[in-house]
Amino acid sequence: MSNLPRLSILIVSYNTRELTLACLRSLARHPPHGEHEVMVVDNASTDGSLEAIRADFPNVKVLPLAGNLGFARANNLAMREAAGEVFVLLNSDTELHANSLTRLAEAFAADPELAAAGGKLLNSDGSLQFGLRYDPRVTNALSEGLFLHRLLPGPWFGEVERRPSAYASRQRAEWLSGAYLAVRREWWERVGGLDSGFFMYSEDADWCRRIREAGGRVEYLPESVVTHHGGGSSSGSGDLHVIRFLARDRYARLHFSPARALAYRLALALGLALRAAFALPLAPFGSRIRNGLVWRARAAWLLFADPLPLEPHHD
Repeated sequence: MSNLPRLSILIVSYNTRELTLACLRSLARHPPHGEHEVMVVDNASTDGSLEAIRADFPNVKVLPLAGNLGFARANNLAMREAAGEVFVLLNSDTELHANSLTRLAEAFAADPELAAAGGKLLNSDGSLQFGLRYDPRVTNALSEGLFLHRLLPGPWFGEVERRPSAYASRQRAEWLSGAYLAVRREWWERVGGLDSGFFMYSEDADWCRRIREAGGRVEYLPESVVTHHGGGSSSGSGDLHVIRFLARDRYARLHFSPARALAYRLALALGLALRAAFALPLAPFGSRIRNGLVWRARAAWLLFADPLPLEPHHD
C-alpha cells in the first residue's frame, strides 16, 4: 500500500542493554515499509546501554535523561521530539516479527478514523501473551481478590482476556498493552500524552480510556506480531509490585466517582489481605514468601495514604 503514514518508533530503556540491542536488531531485520524514525529514550542507564546503541545503531536517535523518569514521562518526552504521523511505543524487551510494523502502518493508512492500535504479543517461547485488556472495574478487582478471575471469562471478572480464541481476529479493544501500542499524532494532540503521574503500569489503560472517551477507536491487530520477553526494566522486586497496585488505585481515582474509587481500593486491599493470609503460615520456610508479605502489607498501607480526588498530569 502506498502513502503509508510515517512511523516514529519510540523505545524507553533502563538498564536493559542486551534486550534493547536485540529489539533494535529485530527492527533492523524487519523495518516497516515507508518512512520511519527510531528513537531510544534512556532513563539514565548505568549498564553501557547508550554507548552500545550509539556504536551499533548510529542512525537511531538517542535521548539520554539525567535520571529515571519512568515509562510515561520518558515516552512523553519522546513524542514531543518525534516527527511521525503515528507514534509506536515499543518496549525495550520486545522483538518484532516480519512485517509487523508494515501491517500496523497499513491499518492506519486504510482507516483514517483509527486512533490507536496494538498487535499480538507472544511470550519468549512463542506462546500467546494476553495483551487484550478490559477497563479496570470494581467487579474485576473483586474477582481477582477472590481468585475467580482465571475461572470466569469476560470484562466483569478480570482485566485480562484469557481466551485464546479472542486473539484470532481484529477487533475493538478497551485497553491494549503499552508494550506495543501505536497512537495517531492527531489523537495525542487531542487528548495529551501519557499521564506522568503513573511512573509505570496502568498508564496505557488510562490513555486508551481517554482516547475512547474522546471518540477515538482502539483496535487489536492480530496480523502485527511482536515477541514480548517481559521483565526487562521491571523485573521482580517488591517495590515494583507496590507501584503496580498504587497505579491501579490511581487509575480508579482518576476515572471513578469517590464512592466507586473507594470500593475499588477496598477490593484491591482484600486481594492483598487474602494472599497474605494464605502465605503467612509458610513465612518461616522462605525469604521470598516473607518478602511477599512485606510488600503486600506496604501496598495495603499506601493504598489508603492518598485522598480519593485526583487531578491528571498530561505532560
